Amino acid sequence: MRLTHRDHILLFAPLAILIGGWLIIPALVGLSATLTTYSPLTTAVAFVGWQNYSDVLHDPQFGEAVRNVAIFALVAVPLELGLGFAIAYLLRRPIRGRSWWRGLLLLPWLVSPIAAGVMWHYLFSGATGIVSFVLGWLGLPEAASPIGDVRLALAATIAIEVWRMAPFVTFLLLPGLVAIPEERWEQATLAGTSWFWRIVNVALPEVAPLMLSVGMLLTGLSLGAFDTILILTGGGPGTATLTPALYSYDRAFVTNDWPSGATSAWLIAGGVALVGAAYIRLSGRRSG
Repeated sequence: MRLTHRDHILLFAPLAILIGGWLIIPALVGLSATLTTYSPLTTAVAFVGWQNYSDVLHDPQFGEAVRNVAIFALVAVPLELGLGFAIAYLLRRPIRGRSWWRGLLLLPWLVSPIAAGVMWHYLFSGATGIVSFVLGWLGLPEAASPIGDVRLALAATIAIEVWRMAPFVTFLLLPGLVAIPEERWEQATLAGTSWFWRIVNVALPEVAPLMLSVGMLLTGLSLGAFDTILILTGGGPGTATLTPALYSYDRAFVTNDWPSGATSAWLIAGGVALVGAAYIRLSGRRSG
């Protein structure tokens, strides 16, 4: 039986209500807050136009947050892709217990970001941390916590993010590598091609579109980095690991500056939208 236009409307009405109530309406409330002085704690609301955006963009702390998240994304995403691809390449051949290895490698990603932050905060903490305990047991001097060092805190958060996300990249890329016909590997081997050029000429062309998609996904996630860093460092020491998402959280829920919090959140959304637009453009070029 052919569905009528009214049937289509009735069919998708629950989904539209769900999306409207849980996504669109809250988003519009947040967007309106960026143009006003709205706050849940105030009764008087005034329209200020783009003033909130100007205030946030001229805030030195927000500038530090943007710098940090740019470094975070530019370093973490290539490392996640490279390490994830390398592990997937090693696991592409049938080996004993490969399914178990895949499951074990996925555990860091399955752990919630909050739990990962708690675990690594405990491991990296000062005198009471596991690292210092082991060093003391070995008779070595106590080591300074990297998450408490302005010079090392951002690098430590990047390393933890790579540890958490690289196995996820492996999980996504491995089926593509396994699907490459064995004949192509044999032809490259018989031609005397080194392992490096086998990767370049055989593996990468097959998984390049998927790596592009995964890379864009990782970039979008990096721009919104929040959970693990909140628990691990809280954005400190100072502003060493502050990200735009942490800035938004701090402004909205710590200092009760709801307009600034909403404004910075929409700036993050704009950055993620630009990443999505870049992905669509690059995908269109590849398909064209």
